[in-house]
Amino acid sequence: MPEMSLTEKALLEAISYTPPSSTLAPGPGTNPTDAKAAIRRCSAAWQRAFKAYMDESDGGGMEDVWAAKEGNKAYCNAMPLLVGQDGIRDFIACTAYGILIGAIPQDRCSQLLYAAQVALSLLQHQTKQPSPRLVPPSRPAACELPPPPSPENCPEPSA
Repeated sequence: MPEMSLTEKALLEAISYTPPSSTLAPGPGTNPTDAKAAIRRCSAAWQRAFKAYMDESDGGGMEDVWAAKEGNKAYCNAMPLLVGQDGIRDFIACTAYGILIGAIPQDRCSQLLYAAQVALSLLQHQTKQPSPRLVPPSRPAACELPPPPSPENCPEPSA
């Protein structure tokens, strides 16, 4: 079986991560997902990948740079999906935080935020109530025409 890369290991840990039960105590009226939790998940993935790379490195001079690159990949892989309003909100929060801490490179920022903008506009378009359509009137009952006049009641054509 081939050995997994650090990114794959970090992603596997991020996917299988379940927070301790003490952090999951949503009270009534709280939102089950929240942007802070998404940011914590992405940051934790970054830290795990960074630490895993540093643990496996030989202690050279540039190890922290390469470890940070692995962490950046793990951070992006742990970002929420652009599904639903909460997912889009969490994605934007993780993107903004990732930009601030340098986990997301400057050349990718606009791409990620544009993807979130497109997903949000699509979501808003899908949730709009369809405008009421004019329903054509139902077919009216067939009108009965009066019987044609009898020849006795018709005037004679004049010549």
